[in-house]
Amino acid sequence: MVNGSERTLGLTKDMVMQNDSLEPQMALAKTGILIATDNMTESGFIGDALTEQGYDVKFCVFDGETLKGTPIHAPSAVLFVFSDYVEKTPAIIAALKKHFGPKDIPFIGALTREGDFDRTAFDSIIFPPAHITQIANRVSSMIRLGQMEHEIIRRVETLREDFDVAYTLCDEVLNNPFRILFIGKATPDFMIIINALQKKNVEVVAAFTSFSAFDYLHERTFDAVVMNALEQSEPALTISESMKRNAKLFHVPTLFLVDPETFQDHELAYKKGARDIISSNADTQEISGRILELANYHRIHDQLKSEFSSIGGETCVDPATGLFNQDFFRAHMRRVCEAMKKTQEPLSLIAIRVTPNASYMIPGEKVSEAVSQIGSILKSLVRMQDITARLDENTFMIAFPGEDHESVSPVLDRIAGIVECAAFESGDAEKGAFTLSLEPALVEMMPHEDSEAFINSALSKLTGEAVTEEKISA
Repeated sequence: MVNGSERTLGLTKDMVMQNDSLEPQMALAKTGILIATDNMTESGFIGDALTEQGYDVKFCVFDGETLKGTPIHAPSAVLFVFSDYVEKTPAIIAALKKHFGPKDIPFIGALTREGDFDRTAFDSIIFPPAHITQIANRVSSMIRLGQMEHEIIRRVETLREDFDVAYTLCDEVLNNPFRILFIGKATPDFMIIINALQKKNVEVVAAFTSFSAFDYLHERTFDAVVMNALEQSEPALTISESMKRNAKLFHVPTLFLVDPETFQDHELAYKKGARDIISSNADTQEISGRILELANYHRIHDQLKSEFSSIGGETCVDPATGLFNQDFFRAHMRRVCEAMKKTQEPLSLIAIRVTPNASYMIPGEKVSEAVSQIGSILKSLVRMQDITARLDENTFMIAFPGEDHESVSPVLDRIAGIVECAAFESGDAEKGAFTLSLEPALVEMMPHEDSEAFINSALSKLTGEAVTEEKISA
């Protein structure tokens, strides 16, 4: 039995649809992940880990000929967990791409063996040994990277089509050699990997103590950090945790090289921030490939961050805060709303009004400075792909593509906590500093709303009264 939201894909010559189903009514749901599998036992554990991260997980099962339970609407990513039919995964991917239509989604493989198949069909592949946390983190990373890429392209389109501003994205991000930092004792296994990477034109820097490692990390930039945990877990755990807590180093991937016979701290390592744990007895090419895949991801992520920081210009940016101005925000939201509806993804919007909180008169310029500082703080508290704007002197908006009301609520709580604890100089030593009160409104886009109605919905909730275009422009 196949319900109205599922279809069955048969493995024919080109994996075509076998039956038709009625389209369900449109519903904007939380970020979805489809797990395609021939091993439901293993997939169940991975699905639980992804569900704990807040994803809506669905499964489709392959029996050697047919992929059963395929949803009609495209997920944000497809994870293949295959044991028996690894060689058939490229054909299944081709069928799913055709089935899901224009949406560009990442395909990640968590495969129990290598097999004879075209690896380029996948955007990312993980082979054993692989921890469930590692697989879940890889899926999250691929989704995040895709979201950033889609949003930066939308912003370029808004600049070009609405403001006649030409902006060219950098395509030379991978031209320079990767730079990898190796930390730990120069054991033979460690040196074999270093030599293999150097043969791939990778710049390798070796730090034999944690002290020299931190010097390198603060003085230079690296695409990945590999730590020798062959004999013991420290100082690898401490270094990884320190990097996780450092804003500058948070996104730099850390990998542990371990002895699979003796290493026992898998759970702790991932908790401390490790992105991958590599067995020293794995093939050297497999080890270097896993290192370079994470390095490649980090390099692209860093380049996108740079693009997000530089895109805009005087026409589109509020000079006091560095946020987008109202003109750009409204023009861009039209494009974002259309994109989210097309891909059946949620879109949430926070409207924020800040006002001085003091029992005495504060000079206008001091209030203006404080509000502008809050605007700059807001941008640092959300993701790169979120759209932060200043609508007027004391009103801000943040749009969250792909996020529903439930997932954005904790972000709002964090913003409120930070803003309301911030103190600003009043200019009067006797009266001291003052704070700002924050009034927020959080709304999620409804299927019938266009961008203007969506923005007005947030403003109406914020002010407690209906907002019209005439009132906005007045």
